[in-house]
Amino acid sequence: MDEDHQDQTLLVKCPSCSQRFRVGEDLRERMVECGACDHRFRINEEVIVRARKFYPGEQKDPRLSRFQRVPMAPVAGLELTNQVNYAPAPAPEAFEPVSPLRIILGVIGVAMIVITALFLIFGASRGGVFDGVTTDKRLMLACFVAVLGLALLLYANPRSRTKALLIGLLMTGGLVSLPFFFREGSAPLQSGITGDGTGAPSQAAALPEPQNVDDLRNQIGTKPLDEEIERLVTEGSGKTAVGIWLRGLNGENRYPIRDYIERVCKSSVPPHPFPRGEGSYLMVVTGVTMDLDAIAALCGRFGAVEAIHRDLAVIEVKVNNEYFSESPIEVLLDRDNPDFYKLNQKELESLDMERVKRAVNRLADSEPKVFRTDISRHLTSLLREEHVDFKGEVARALAVWVEDPKQVGADALRAAEELKLRGQPVPKDLVELAITAKTPGVIPLVDELWRKDPMAWEDSYGRLGTDAESVLRLGFPELEGLVRQSAVRLFAKVGTLQSVDLLERAISSADAELKVNIENALTAIRKRGGS
Repeated sequence: MDEDHQDQTLLVKCPSCSQRFRVGEDLRERMVECGACDHRFRINEEVIVRARKFYPGEQKDPRLSRFQRVPMAPVAGLELTNQVNYAPAPAPEAFEPVSPLRIILGVIGVAMIVITALFLIFGASRGGVFDGVTTDKRLMLACFVAVLGLALLLYANPRSRTKALLIGLLMTGGLVSLPFFFREGSAPLQSGITGDGTGAPSQAAALPEPQNVDDLRNQIGTKPLDEEIERLVTEGSGKTAVGIWLRGLNGENRYPIRDYIERVCKSSVPPHPFPRGEGSYLMVVTGVTMDLDAIAALCGRFGAVEAIHRDLAVIEVKVNNEYFSESPIEVLLDRDNPDFYKLNQKELESLDMERVKRAVNRLADSEPKVFRTDISRHLTSLLREEHVDFKGEVARALAVWVEDPKQVGADALRAAEELKLRGQPVPKDLVELAITAKTPGVIPLVDELWRKDPMAWEDSYGRLGTDAESVLRLGFPELEGLVRQSAVRLFAKVGTLQSVDLLERAISSADAELKVNIENALTAIRKRGGS
């Protein structure tokens, strides 16, 4: 509605519901009806709403004084004696609030400078994110971030650019100076790989032999190891930390070594390899109770132990990268290949347990033609190692390769009992190997497993023969349900005449199905006994 039309209408308010609406000027002193509540009233001064008029100069907002005042056009015939000079119009950014985009960019600029400074301080040490990055490259990074951060700060502060420039120069100056103070780990890292790409360490890249302990400490960079040793001593845990200096190591092989050391040394946390340049790593093994000599003996699986530096708690090992190369898979799967047994035997010595497990399964399905003694020795060693989690597959392979099962029966029984105590499933192949070897003590284990799952262990129980009858007869009165049914079937397989009276007494309280099974068991026992 335009202004001319509004001047010809009246703004009225209903005295009943206070609803406001406009009416024409011609309705003054006449009766009207409210469209909201249907109340009838007269248009007079009592219902007409008078809006308060606004005059220039009544508002006291100081921001209004910043706008330019435009002079009125001169009146004809009026002579002005004094001329008024008006200031130029101010820039909008001088009084408008700062936009959110500028604020965000300013925060990003400050965050970039702070984060880069933290990386240059804490990531410059050995093993840090900037380990191997030279000082000039760190300085280039700092200068780039400084220029970008300073530009964002100036853009984010249009009203106080001088203050932003001073603060920005202070921050960027500190950032650019950090590479000159934190220079640890600025030596470039070398891959230590020969030009033929085989991954073997280069002879020309051999590390120089240090002359004393201090030189060796600086060459290895034992700071993280020293900190771990000091921390464990302060905590009084009775454990310590050991460093393994891996020389001539192909980088991708550090992970199998890490997993192997964690398994055999039982460290509290996984060992961490710190790169030291020239194809060498310092692997810090923390939270162990083994001494240096015992750990050094374990390191022979992946290289030659060249020295034990007791003053530094470091074992120096020359790594043989050939230990980590996997044999061709087509040969490992071809049983007719002359190298099938030789290469699978080599796989049993690998540090990668997945490769070892695959080799065990391949040998378990193969006929023991050659290397039977050596392969049996490797399989027995795996059965005795605590960290091996596929002992069922190892037992299945030993059942094929070992010449006399009695040689490994005790080891199989011990492994099964350890799994049972830890609440882990006991592989059936493991128990079957102990049963085949007639290992003393296997009957109580089978009886316990059978009581928990009779359907799974009934056949194994039956393989025990008449030796298990006394244990079965002793616990039979307290058996119920499926276990009692299974026990009757076992009596039919391994029972003797000594169990006849026990079964005859059980007929009176048996249901129809159990009674039939008992009668069948008695018939089988009497048939074997000749009565």
